[in-house]
Amino acid sequence: MNVSTTNLQHRRRVLSLLLLLFAAAMAWADPTEAEADSLRQRDDFVTASLLVVSPGNDGYSSLGHTSLRMECPVYDLDYVFSYTINTDSTAASYLRFLYGGTRGGLLAIKTQDYLRITREEGRGITQYTLNLNPRQKQELWRVLDDYVQRGYIWSDFFADNCTSLCFGFISNHLLDERLEVRAWPEVMQHGGTEAFMHYFDHTPWMQFVLLTFVGSRADEPTPIERCVAPAAIGQVLSEAVIIGSDGTERPVLLGEPRQLLPHTLTLQPAWLTPLRLALALLAVVVLLTLGQWLWGWRRVALTADVALLTVQALLGVLLLCLLTIGRLFEQHWNWCLLLFSPLPLVVWACCRRRAVYRRLALAYGVAMLALALAAPFVTAQLIGAHRLVALAIAVRCLSCALHETKYKHQ
Repeated sequence: MNVSTTNLQHRRRVLSLLLLLFAAAMAWADPTEAEADSLRQRDDFVTASLLVVSPGNDGYSSLGHTSLRMECPVYDLDYVFSYTINTDSTAASYLRFLYGGTRGGLLAIKTQDYLRITREEGRGITQYTLNLNPRQKQELWRVLDDYVQRGYIWSDFFADNCTSLCFGFISNHLLDERLEVRAWPEVMQHGGTEAFMHYFDHTPWMQFVLLTFVGSRADEPTPIERCVAPAAIGQVLSEAVIIGSDGTERPVLLGEPRQLLPHTLTLQPAWLTPLRLALALLAVVVLLTLGQWLWGWRRVALTADVALLTVQALLGVLLLCLLTIGRLFEQHWNWCLLLFSPLPLVVWACCRRRAVYRRLALAYGVAMLALALAAPFVTAQLIGAHRLVALAIAVRCLSCALHETKYKHQ
């Protein structure tokens, strides 16, 4: 073998090694556009899932939470898109929420961080895999990214909460297909208020406060898709199908739900509920009224009336402000304006030494008694606690009107 042949063989070996290295480098490099197009057509290119988080102890987490998880293993992407509001568990934050000053937005969080935060809270996560085709999953991801770019904006909690948004993201971006729910949960079929009462049953204070402010909107028909709560969305989607343009159908969910995290948090229901507090108020009022009639407790009864009227006035001013200048609640008629109002205190301060005061007290007492008795047949807004407060007010008003000895100015 001569030198030229040896050099030629050496060059061929070097060239072969370079080709191998180039091929290896290409294998590790990002896929070409053609390869990317081919990948995007694969069903496992993107996975879309619904995550349902179990309830927490805070007011804003008492119903649980719903979010969407998007995964792309090829590019090592795994994010949770979660709707959040800029609030916490302080009294000021709750007032800001009731006023309508709370802003909400969609955040993209790495799934490992989302799982870590939820695990630290002791709340569980159940994952439902969505049976979307590749185009639909990529369109959903694009829509979620666009929504994240909006940042925090003002939103109507009753229309734009975590569950209604996730349900809307899924049902409204199926391109040439549509989602149809074949069987809604029974509790959702009888109107929004019944569903609201059912899902808030374990948080009576949230139930009481929101019904106090929502007004006659509680008696209006609510679109059934707005009644979906985190606890119900899994059941709703399990009874739903995706219908193609050619009439073919497939289930919305793929396979069985999977538990990502167990629920370890111990929920702590409030012992002092609105119903118990209202019962205690009625009991004290009845006792004071008996003392006034039987044992002459006029001064004690007068003090109790002043305290009751003052609290009623303060709550009435708050309610009026939130209903008139707040943005969260639409300006509907609100039955609680009869219960919580500054007007009775004004009437007492101006007219308590006049004969007309007894007639006004009698009229207001009869109105409160009628409201307490007729409320179940008139409105869904007033629950047991509201009706007991109305009875307590009626007892004191009727006592002031009918007692043979009027208060004397001390």
